[in-house]
Amino acid sequence: MPDSRLPADQQFFADLFSGLVLNPQQLGRIWFAHSPASAPGGSLRLEWPRLDVVLRGVYGNALIPEQKAIRQGEMLFIPAQAANIPVFEKPVMLLSIVFAPSWLGLAFQAPHNEQPQRKVELPYPEKGECAAMLMALTYLSASPQDQDIIQPLVLSLLHWCRKAVSSGPEPGLSRGDFLYQSICNWLQDNYAELVSRESVAALFNISPNHLSRLFSQQGTMSFVDYVRWVRMGKARTILQKYHLPVSEVAKRCGYPDSDYFSRLFRRQFGLTPGEYRARFQ
Repeated sequence: MPDSRLPADQQFFADLFSGLVLNPQQLGRIWFAHSPASAPGGSLRLEWPRLDVVLRGVYGNALIPEQKAIRQGEMLFIPAQAANIPVFEKPVMLLSIVFAPSWLGLAFQAPHNEQPQRKVELPYPEKGECAAMLMALTYLSASPQDQDIIQPLVLSLLHWCRKAVSSGPEPGLSRGDFLYQSICNWLQDNYAELVSRESVAALFNISPNHLSRLFSQQGTMSFVDYVRWVRMGKARTILQKYHLPVSEVAKRCGYPDSDYFSRLFRRQFGLTPGEYRARFQ
């Protein structure tokens, strides 16, 4: 029974997913896009995984000859950073799902329409069960012939999408709260990368100024201070548990310059990394 709390577009996608998971016999082969050395003109490449589901008609990926006619019930999985060139030579009804770090992007395209007729972005963290399934699919893209493994995995992913889309908003949690928590969770998992205000804002599809406001309004420290706080906490744990050179500890915490890392660590804790580690030996 439809959830009357859901906005119309969200309910539309919830119904689409219900139709897919309740009729698994109509689902067919899963195709995989590749990661070319350089993306040719007209190609579509995202930083996040995407799944295109052909609901009716014929869809294609011009980059791979055998994928020029993906038919009803079949799907194209595009791993993060992979690319495809969509082909719409024949009428097609297509559902596209983008799995971003803090939101689920959904687009529905009907025959004879170049632009999606319906498109929504729902706040939802790509963690836990969903992240594990996406990782497994990315790994299996190297052996696309293993359809006996791949198809049940994709069906489970569609079940997850149905549950996510059919859920109403969490009581008491605003979009700003959710976005702030999602960014903090992402930073705690990716602190070793060379992150910046601009790169993280682009990843979460917001402006750098919006990112700064989130940390100012929702948190207790600025974005830069939060990144340093996470990294220093991880560095302290590494120094306690492992006997690694300070340069390696710095690298694992996102600081290619070990001297700069040591200065930050001493400013934070009043000890050099070496002095701190000596306390636990």
